[in-house]
Amino acid sequence: MNYTDPLSLLVSSFEPEVQIFSHLTLTEPWGISESEQNACFFSYVKEGQCVVEVSSSSKRVSLSSGQLLLLPSGSEHKLMSQQGVDCVDIDKALETGITSLGGKGEHCFMMCGSFVFDPLHNWGVSSLAIDLPEYIVIDAVRGSHLALVLDWIYRENEVKPIGSQLNIEHLLKLLLMEVIRDLSTKTHYFGWIPAIHDRFLAPAIIMIQKDYSRHWTLEKLAEHSALSKSAFSKRFKTQTGYSPISFLNQWRCLVAAKLLVLNKHSVQDIGINVGFQSGDVFIRNFRAFYHTTPKRYRLQHQRGSGAKSTIIG
Repeated sequence: MNYTDPLSLLVSSFEPEVQIFSHLTLTEPWGISESEQNACFFSYVKEGQCVVEVSSSSKRVSLSSGQLLLLPSGSEHKLMSQQGVDCVDIDKALETGITSLGGKGEHCFMMCGSFVFDPLHNWGVSSLAIDLPEYIVIDAVRGSHLALVLDWIYRENEVKPIGSQLNIEHLLKLLLMEVIRDLSTKTHYFGWIPAIHDRFLAPAIIMIQKDYSRHWTLEKLAEHSALSKSAFSKRFKTQTGYSPISFLNQWRCLVAAKLLVLNKHSVQDIGINVGFQSGDVFIRNFRAFYHTTPKRYRLQHQRGSGAKSTIIG
């Protein structure tokens, strides 16, 4: 019997992208700023310490060696050696070819970047019933898989040995998986992250992913979870914050969003092909999930969008 891993299946569907394009040396006092993006920002302090200020809420977070900061909704933020330091826009700094920043004080070695999911993009706000806070701090414990992957990526980018490009590409996927595994232990978060670890819910989630266009009913999904209809519905809602059918419709919209960008089929045909009863039902569900119409989404995303990532140290 072949085993289907729900986490691998789900993340593969997101087609995550991360790119590394620069290396900086930071010495106190230093400060850099990054503008808001449709991505999940991450910052890993390999050695040293810094202060992070999230602009949208004026929240300040202190980071020290071995800590990883996630900004799920890609909020505008500043990274500083200490509060009140003048900040340089990182994009403008990289465009001018700057390789070092700051004064003559203590060094800080840091890796920063972002995860971008196509076509989901913003995974932290409303994506697939996930409900993450504005920022999350994870301890990359020495010797853990997460710490090993982070340090390996840093070394590959710093030394750039032969084959490093392919190594980094695969290591970044490992990094994403380790981050999600860690988040899955945070049971106070709603959404698919804890649900895919539930032995009753995982089979239903897999069926939704693999056969989304099927005419699913609550009874049929409950059968795959070996639960009664009422027990399955209650368990699913408790774990994700959404009903099973709402989750199914969100997954259909996720698939449809990709099709809208990649092919020229009509909105109605795409909606029916992913499992909605009609074009009108598809448009209504799509608007509820993406806060725009399928037609507007297609026009916006066919123009293209980019992902970025930075290594700092």
